[in-house]
Amino acid sequence: MATNVILEYDPERNIVFAEDHWEIKTKEDVDAFFAEYKKFFEKLGKKVYMVSDINGLLVHAPIAEYYGETSRATVGQYLLGFARWGTNEWARMTVRTTSLKAKMTPNIYDTRAEAIEAIEKMKKSEKDRNAT
Repeated sequence: MATNVILEYDPERNIVFAEDHWEIKTKEDVDAFFAEYKKFFEKLGKKVYMVSDINGLLVHAPIAEYYGETSRATVGQYLLGFARWGTNEWARMTVRTTSLKAKMTPNIYDTRAEAIEAIEKMKKSEKDRNAT
């Protein structure tokens, strides 16, 4: 399995689109995976929304808790909100499990369009909160 992350930024929508291709078995795998994200986010220099295609992401159970903790820290530092999408049941299950272990909402959708729609709702909700 390939070990890479494809990241593309849409400045008009302030959304990073990610495509994960990684099998995560060890702490070193987790650290290398999130290092790719952190490097990209540091270059952007601002908080963004993210839509991730998780079809190529496999997180093994023994490392799920550490993955979840690292994910939570990364989200808190770099993201305004996130949504994931995928049809691969194994990927969906492992991402859901790691999210719950990290006490994060999984935000997993069936399609990219549904994930984008969820982000747009987050933006609107944030805008409404700031208007009051």
